[in-house]
Amino acid sequence: MIQKSKVLTLIVFGLLFINLSAQEGNFSNDEIANLPDDDRKFRFGLQISPNLSWFKTNTTGYESKGSKFGFSYGLSFEYFMSQNYLLSSGLSILNTGGKMAFKGTSSDALVVVPADVYASYSIKYIEIPLVLKLRTNEIGYLTYFGQFGLETGINFSTSADYEYIYGSTVSRISSSDAKEDINFLNLSLVIGAGVEYNISGNTSLTLGITFNNGFINQLDTKINVLDANGNALIDSNGNPVFSEKDASANLNYLALNIGIYF
Repeated sequence: MIQKSKVLTLIVFGLLFINLSAQEGNFSNDEIANLPDDDRKFRFGLQISPNLSWFKTNTTGYESKGSKFGFSYGLSFEYFMSQNYLLSSGLSILNTGGKMAFKGTSSDALVVVPADVYASYSIKYIEIPLVLKLRTNEIGYLTYFGQFGLETGINFSTSADYEYIYGSTVSRISSSDAKEDINFLNLSLVIGAGVEYNISGNTSLTLGITFNNGFINQLDTKINVLDANGNALIDSNGNPVFSEKDASANLNYLALNIGIYF
């Protein structure tokens, strides 16, 4: 479920984009807002971004158990609505993930038994951002900017390590294909800031930091029904009992963005 505050942010972002688009003019008529090339209204770049990601769990009994280090790399595209307002997009491959713990079951002992489950997911997304960048005029060789917008991620690969603890027994299973546990789509709000350094002509280096706040549930698994002792319930046929509801967790990450634009 999308929180009301995030819906409001989406609305504000849309209204601001419409307002800035309405103000777009011809750069050649603006002596202050001229680009290095008067007719140049877009640029391309390359970007790599190490990140630290984690799950924010929303289901009772599910707990986040730490963060994972990852990275992304890809192409960037920026469109100049004016010298100080840019619309940024692109295409990148994101390696990310998170860890969590919950009450579940294990069948490693030939029969299904209640167990404490620890899951560590490594997820790969194809990401497409749509970000509004607001930047200052050049101060020396530096330009400062803030940015916010949306990022869409399409899950194309998921692997996982599971640890099951029942009684004094601990078993571990690794899966190279755990896509059935993770939803195929992610959508996040992006907010960040950074600095741009002009090397020469139209070539610039950028360094920034962004926080991606996911607001679509990333789990595609049912919740185990628990008994009075707080353990996963097993029916008379030896099968786990599941709720009709899906477990829920959002994926958040903090990224350091290093890029070069031409």
